[in-house]
Amino acid sequence: MDQQPTGNEQGTEGELATASDRLVADVLGLFNQYERETAAARAAKGDTNPYDLAPYEDVHGVTNEYEAARASKDPGALDQFLDNLAEDFHLDDVRALRMATAAVQAAMGRIALAARVKGMSPDQIAAETGYTASRITQFIREEKQRRAAGDQ
Repeated sequence: MDQQPTGNEQGTEGELATASDRLVADVLGLFNQYERETAAARAAKGDTNPYDLAPYEDVHGVTNEYEAARASKDPGALDQFLDNLAEDFHLDDVRALRMATAAVQAAMGRIALAARVKGMSPDQIAAETGYTASRITQFIREEKQRRAAGDQ
């Protein structure tokens, strides 16, 4: 019995089987080419973020993947994530992240106070940052003391 094509079949040598599949693939390919050429032109003009990526998008991605692996019911998910991370990271990446962590830690009083001034409670700031509310309150108090000492 002959089966009707579903539209997902591949033609010979990996070619897409239907005209609509080929059209979609061509449009996506053209869009990707346009995006690359546009980004290259912007970079050539000095744009340091030619793809308009969020400044810390990669860090958020690693964090989200790590949290998902830790929460996974698959007992090997965390090990697999860590193995992949070990393959992807070079020693200079580790140093950069460690230095960035130290910089954020040093700026945490300023960050917490700025959020507090915008109306966030210590509990809200803690929920966003992963610190405890008491540690956020301590950061804010220390930052206020630092600023007061600088005004003298």
